[in-house]
This record gives sequence, structure tokens and C-alpha cells, in this order.
Amino acid sequence: MAEPDVQGTGSPPDQRRWRGIVQIVLILAVIAVAIYFARAPSREFLEVDPTTTSTRIDPPASVVHPTATTASHSLALTGTVTTLGNVSVVPEVSGEIVWVAENFKTGGEFKAGERLAQIDTELFDLAVESAEFGLAVALANLREKLDGEARAEQFRARYPDEELHPWLARDGEVEHAEALVDVARTNLKQAKVYQGDTRISVPFDGFVMATALTEGQVVNALSSELGQVFAKHQLEVRARISTFDLRTLQPVIGRPALARVDGIVYETEVARVSKVVDLETRMASLFLNLIDQPNLAVLPPPGTFANVTIEGPLRDNVYVLSEGSMQINGTVWLVEDGALTMFEPESLGFSDRGWLVSAFDTKEGVVVGKVPGAREGMRVTAVDINQ
Repeated sequence: MAEPDVQGTGSPPDQRRWRGIVQIVLILAVIAVAIYFARAPSREFLEVDPTTTSTRIDPPASVVHPTATTASHSLALTGTVTTLGNVSVVPEVSGEIVWVAENFKTGGEFKAGERLAQIDTELFDLAVESAEFGLAVALANLREKLDGEARAEQFRARYPDEELHPWLARDGEVEHAEALVDVARTNLKQAKVYQGDTRISVPFDGFVMATALTEGQVVNALSSELGQVFAKHQLEVRARISTFDLRTLQPVIGRPALARVDGIVYETEVARVSKVVDLETRMASLFLNLIDQPNLAVLPPPGTFANVTIEGPLRDNVYVLSEGSMQINGTVWLVEDGALTMFEPESLGFSDRGWLVSAFDTKEGVVVGKVPGAREGMRVTAVDINQ
């Protein structure tokens, strides 16, 4: 018969099993407590100071209070040197080219009336000589008729009762002879005109754009093109301009401007404005004439780019605002009764000093810069940056 266990009721394996269970339970309890406190809202987040619940902080808005003044704006435009029109040089008579001037080549320069080319004059010289002979014959015929009329008058005076000889009684022959003289003189003038037309020239100072004329070339009157030239006094600058900027320059005709071409500054003035706008760019065109051209040592060649600066009219009662005050679509933010309100001023252009607008009621100030989240009616605190 076995003896009873006096050390305890459980065996060692049973004790070890219970200790393991207890440890697991404790670990699970610690994890549960940790999860609970980790997910529970903090007291600092939940509790709100009751003294701050009724206080709202409005974002600051930097504002200015502009003063009305007198100012003008300037426009910077990009243009191109052009000509009022190119002139095609064509001969007035037909013939062979026997001489071409050295400067009547592409890029050459010429003076008004300068001989640029010469057509063979041999046939035209003969025509002038023939016309001179015709005039001499007509004058001799007229003298003969005048002599006959004089003799008829003498016969009547001496023999008033006698019948006039038929040879002396040719009425109207003097008038006919005089008409023949007039015709001969006209033929001579015409022959000399044709003779002069063999000398090729143009009536203005200019430049040769293109020509391929050579000696020995046969040309036809009014059909053969000898070259393309343009007049110095017809040089102009064409500049594109928006319709808005064009309105700010009114009156624009005659307004002075400066054109910078290849580092040289030329004085110009607005001569005319296009009556339509370009369908693609929606831009109008200004045409500016170069001033005092006879005294210019260098003229800009057509086709070169030009930077044009035009001064606008001097205007009164104008605000000069910084470009930082301009918002979308040319509007500004005003502060009225502590809230933002949008306003669109009348824009007059830009100058070195800033954005020019017609004076208006600025309320509590014109906002300069950006206000985060700005919207109509948003409450702000106006801060005058000039103070």
C-alpha cells in the first residue's frame, strides 16, 4: 500500500502548466490595457478652453491707400522695318540695253533722277532728226502761203476792179499751213520724249531691292521689269499692338515714338493705324514713319526687327499701383467693412512706376499681394504697409 503525498495535492507537471496559463493571461491583460490607452482620446484633445471658443482670428491683408496724381504710361512693342511700297522699274520704250550703272544692282543706293541704265538711242535719234526735217518743211510751206497771201493783198490794193488770179485766190491755205506746223512741232516733241525715255531713272532717292539687268538685254516697253526699288522717304516701322493698348494711346496719330534697330535709335511717329485686326492674333498694326531721314547717316534695311517704345498721353487723377495689387483679369481686392470685395478699375497701362488706373474709391485700402484662400466676402484684417 502506497504512502500519502504530504508535500501537496498537485504533481510537479500540473504546477508548471498552471504557471504558464497565468503568465499568458497576464500578458494578454497587459496588451489589452496598452491597446485601450493607445486608442483612447487624450484629455488635451477633448477639452477645449471655453475662453477661446468665441474668439476668431481674421487673416491679415496688406493694403495701400494710393494718392491721385498725374502720370503717363509707355508701351514696348516689337515691329519690323518695311516700306510703303516697292516700285517696279519698267522701260517706257523698247530696245537694247547698252549701259547699266554700277549702283543699279541688288543692295545699291541711288539718287533721284540718276541714270541707272541706258537703252540704245540710235533709232530714237533718227526719229528726232526726221521730226526736225518735217518741222522745217512745214515752216517753209507756211512761209510760202504767207507770201502768196501778201501778194494777193497787194494785187487787190493796186487793182481793185480786176478779178483776182486763181493762183492768188486760195482761201484757207495759210491756216492749213499753220496747222501742219503745229503737227510737225508735236511730232518733234514726241520724238524727243521717246529719245529721253531711253535713259532709265526714278524720281526719288532710294535703294535697289533686286535686279538682274545686264548689257545686251533687249527689253520691251511697259512689260519688261528691270528691277525692284524702294524710296528712302517711304521707310516705316510696322508694330503689332493689342486693341486695349491702342485705346490707351488715343489720340494715337502723330504720337512720337522711338525705334531701336540693330543698336541704333531712330525717331519715329505714328502715321496711321490698321482699320482691321488680324484674325489669328487679334492684334492691330501701327505704322510709324522715320523722322528727319535726310539727316540720317544710316537707314534700317527693310525686314529687320525693331523694338518700339511709345509714350502715352499725360493723364490727370490717376492711381499708380504696384503690379502686386493686380489680381485675375485686371481686378483688385478692396477691404470694405473688414471683408474682401472685388473691383475692376479702369486700366490706363503701365509705366516704370507701376500700373496706371483711373482713380476710384479705395474703401479701407487696396490689397497688395496674395491673401491665402481669398474670396468675395472673406473677413480679413487690413494692415496698411505704408505705416
